[in-house]
Amino acid sequence: MNSALDYMSIDHIMICVPNYEETLQWYQEKLDATIEKEWLVDELPDLKLAYLNIHGFRLEVVASTQAQKGMPIASDFGESLRTTGIGHFCFRVDDVDAALAEMNQRDVPTFVKAADYPNVGHRVGFVKDINGNIIEFAGPLKGI
Repeated sequence: MNSALDYMSIDHIMICVPNYEETLQWYQEKLDATIEKEWLVDELPDLKLAYLNIHGFRLEVVASTQAQKGMPIASDFGESLRTTGIGHFCFRVDDVDAALAEMNQRDVPTFVKAADYPNVGHRVGFVKDINGNIIEFAGPLKGI
């Protein structure tokens, strides 16, 4: 029996930010994002919205002049895993170490160094965006 959800796929992830222009610029400079679309909502005049395309991944950026304090920014990875809400989003790459090195060259420090997790079958490493949102890079195990 078919379900209306059988052909579901992810469309985008949304982040709320306090600094719209700076966030768009950061993603364009650091992750080669392109602005797919920007728009306003008549009923919510304090909002600015954009879809960014990051190598086929769509990220919706929303900013408000009436922004409320959101989730706390994690000081370490363990704390981030214990905070409710969307903890991070992940990009699959061929070489996690090379991706982190490229981010470092673009003045984005590593948040969690690359490490192999054989029980999951991936090597992963993490950075943070301009607002403290955590971005994971996942790829093949280094020994394989």
